[in-house]
Amino acid sequence: MNTKQEKLEAFAELIGFTESLESLTESQWTGPIAEGKWSPRDIISHIMLWDRYFLEHAVLPMAEHRPLTLKDLDFNAFNRDASAYGLTQSRQDLIQQAVEARSRLLEVMQDIPESEFGYKHGDIMSVDEYLIDFYEHDRHHMGQIDTYRAALA
Repeated sequence: MNTKQEKLEAFAELIGFTESLESLTESQWTGPIAEGKWSPRDIISHIMLWDRYFLEHAVLPMAEHRPLTLKDLDFNAFNRDASAYGLTQSRQDLIQQAVEARSRLLEVMQDIPESEFGYKHGDIMSVDEYLIDFYEHDRHHMGQIDTYRAALA
């Protein structure tokens, strides 16, 4: 992943992956992927809410050359809230929200010139750093779900 387009295409892979979860049965969607782990529903809710958070507090401000408004969050509380949020949404709605959140992130980043991808905003992060961190985050969770799905087969 060297060019802006390659980075954005890799970041977009989550969209198709998330849409593929429509094929899970309800018990597969809501059941834990392993003992003591989240369900696919919890994972998608977690990713979607982080996407929304970073869109509002980092990516949009970067695109608009405004200060980032990221806060020191209690990650465990944020993730518990994400899991609880997922319980309130139908599978279709949650998948649609995840696709929309990631699509919006991609749309905003597409408008940021590649020459600005390495610029560190507020000495906190750059678009490149964000993409690398969350690409790895996506891959971690996608791998967990893939392993779970393979065990179901």
